[in-house]
Amino acid sequence: MSVCARLTRAAFATRVAHHVANEHITNPRPVSLREVPPTPEHLTDEWLTLALCRGTPGAKVLGHSLGPRNDGTSSRRMLRVEFDDVGRQAGLNGWLFTKSAPGYMTRLVSAAVGLGKIEAAFYAQLRAELPIEAPATRHSGYDPATNRLLLIIDDVSHTRGAQFGSILTRQLDREQAGQMIDTLAALHARFWCTALQGRFGRWLLDSYEWMARLNVTINAPNRILVGFTRAREVIPATLFRRRKEVPEALMRSLQINVAGPQTLLHGDVHPGNWYVTGDNQMGLYDWQCVVRGGAARDVAYALATHLTVENRRAWERDLLARYSDRLAAAGCRVPNAEAEFLAYRQQMFHAMFMWLVTIGRYRLQPEMQPRDVAMESVRRTCQAAADLDSLDAVTGGDCDRAELGS
Repeated sequence: MSVCARLTRAAFATRVAHHVANEHITNPRPVSLREVPPTPEHLTDEWLTLALCRGTPGAKVLGHSLGPRNDGTSSRRMLRVEFDDVGRQAGLNGWLFTKSAPGYMTRLVSAAVGLGKIEAAFYAQLRAELPIEAPATRHSGYDPATNRLLLIIDDVSHTRGAQFGSILTRQLDREQAGQMIDTLAALHARFWCTALQGRFGRWLLDSYEWMARLNVTINAPNRILVGFTRAREVIPATLFRRRKEVPEALMRSLQINVAGPQTLLHGDVHPGNWYVTGDNQMGLYDWQCVVRGGAARDVAYALATHLTVENRRAWERDLLARYSDRLAAAGCRVPNAEAEFLAYRQQMFHAMFMWLVTIGRYRLQPEMQPRDVAMESVRRTCQAAADLDSLDAVTGGDCDRAELGS
């Protein structure tokens, strides 16, 4: 990393520290929606009335309480709101969930890679347009000056009877894997070949731009190699021996990804970011890694992490065919099976990256996931890359063929 880049990063970290320290001293209590509360603890009934009762004249928040705090790349807390009679009769939902960046490290990580800005913009601009199961937006606030984030969404565990899991606790059968693929197809079909940045703004990066930012802000190539070293025991030897090729192969795969037709990608479709509703629908949450790009990036990530190695090997081609069928039924132009499978092979690097850097994080970074979850995710994604010869798919003679969706 250059001296200029190091100085820029240090100055940015200093600004974030200043704002967080100032909030501890001044203890701000926002009174208008132009102000973003720095943490859920800074919420007031008056501010919540403004945020949650818009469109319901006479409704008012009488009280609220917070659940336990859970920290990762952001801080998550349940929010229980009591409305007056007007609000209750109007059916305002009091079972809510917040996401924020209250502490120095969570805000630094969120701001440095744009997670808070991206997710706030998604819930403000995009959520209502998606025909899939996902939490409804109640308020979305982001302050670019201080990097404060405050999202309020439905607590789907109450409103939808949702059950959550992880790569260790949720094992999909064939029918559930098909439901997952159908959900991704519905998500991707909605904005297939749409000029998304022109419609929604420059915050919506493409997959290559998003990764290039992380290369600078967290020195991603180095973190990938640290992740390989720390997780060596679960990585196939054939892939470990070629680990130094992976950072460059990742960027090559993303060049391929953005060269063809693009759509809206969730970006982080591992099992922990899905839920199953009381009526057995699969839903997606945690939209802080949204980008635009070729759809295979999401599909490869989902199949590699949700399925056991054995089931992925047995089902992947059939599930890819199902995905293409769903896109075609929605009016999307899809590639032939050979091009589709090549794109799937080429786009496994993003899935690997997301978990290698989780294991390979800086010691001062917050622990984003439990170690056993991260190690199993590394094992599955790296095994998929080895099985599919993903390195050769982006560096060999096939590397210039069309990305999924061309």
